[in-house]
Amino acid sequence: MRLPALLLVLALCACPAEKTTEPKPTVAQPAPVAPARTGKITLLVTGHESGMLPEKAPRLAAQWKAEEGWPNTIAFSTGDSFSGSAISSHFLGASTAEVMKAMQYKASALGNHDLDLGIDTLRTFRESSGLSVLAANLKDKAGAEQPLKLAPSVIVTREGVKVGVIGFTSVKTIATTVAGRSSGLEVVALEDSVGAALESLKKDAPDVVVALTDDCFVTLQKVLATRADWKIDLVVGTRCEGDQEYTTGPTKFFSVGEDLTHYVSAAFQLKADGTKTLTASRKVVSTTGAEDADLVALRTRWQKKLDEDLGQKIGFTATGFKEDAAQLRTLVATALKDEVKADAALINKKGIRAGLPRGEITRASVYSLIPFENAVVTVKVKGEVLIKLKTHPEAFVVAPSKIDPDKEYVLATTEYIYFGGDGLGLDVVAPELEMTGQVWQTPVIAWLSKQKSDEKKPLEKLLK
Repeated sequence: MRLPALLLVLALCACPAEKTTEPKPTVAQPAPVAPARTGKITLLVTGHESGMLPEKAPRLAAQWKAEEGWPNTIAFSTGDSFSGSAISSHFLGASTAEVMKAMQYKASALGNHDLDLGIDTLRTFRESSGLSVLAANLKDKAGAEQPLKLAPSVIVTREGVKVGVIGFTSVKTIATTVAGRSSGLEVVALEDSVGAALESLKKDAPDVVVALTDDCFVTLQKVLATRADWKIDLVVGTRCEGDQEYTTGPTKFFSVGEDLTHYVSAAFQLKADGTKTLTASRKVVSTTGAEDADLVALRTRWQKKLDEDLGQKIGFTATGFKEDAAQLRTLVATALKDEVKADAALINKKGIRAGLPRGEITRASVYSLIPFENAVVTVKVKGEVLIKLKTHPEAFVVAPSKIDPDKEYVLATTEYIYFGGDGLGLDVVAPELEMTGQVWQTPVIAWLSKQKSDEKKPLEKLLK
């Protein structure tokens, strides 16, 4: 055999014949099943703290620790948190911001007094407290010089639970805020804002939805009753007359009242089978018992600063006065009238927010008595206006015993009242005003100092 032929034979023998195989069918693998989410969390809600948290937080935190599992909780507020008591207002809310951060407050509705110390103060308070201030029914007007840019809602996640929180401000917010601080804001009807707020939460699919409102819960209750598809699990408001709690369908409604007298505790649990439970109750804030040591130290530090600034003694009362005492109203109104040399003075009865305890009266006492730093203004009004004001249920007037309806009088009041606060607006009947350059604590402190009351001549002997 020739060599080329031999090589061909050998090559054919060395290469086995190719076998064709059918591809094996692929078996679809089941998608991995995500483990069922579970979790439980206690939600704690206060409201209308009015700057009292620095004083009351040590005992409140101890109560939460004993009864609620604090600090493994989330806290919220219905608003009006930091403007009020001198220990907060004097420091532009800085002490309250520190306390709320320590107590793990995460969100708040915008209170109608949260702008009392100015828009910049509110912004600083939000930053230092870490609080999300919410107002689903408030929007910035186009071209507003200082837009608030408040979100309608926020998601807070803790212990495996996603909590959707919506905030609603009071319809009074625009009317009760000093002019200029609210000029760029507009209140939206609840009927038009609830649905939009719930829609803003949908993408995050919260496990439980909480609504905070700086108003009685009844305002939201009426709106929710018209729409079965608007689901909110818990609504907490304040300033309710009559019933303080109510349940209708799947929604629980509560009022926390005012001045830290009550709070709401709500325990939420998400189970592995997807079922959810929410139990809630309204509880009394303890006024006795233990105090949290860390928050006592915080309070002591801020109280020391306050005493250094406002601890100067300016008078003495042997018996003290209750918050609604006519003598206190007379004191404040007379001080405004005398110190700005007006003929009469007008204050709102609700402007006095605390009594005057017996004993030494200090500058700090005045800031607790009238906490909101409203500017004093004077206007010229006819006597007939004074006569009408004396019959207004929210007004307290100090004026001459005999008022001539046709005579013109110089009236001292606050910018809050002048621009419509408590329905006592004077801007229509007296379009021209004079700014005195004083907040209303200043003339009251000056007037009290001039009385030189002491243990031998207590203040009550000087007041009619």
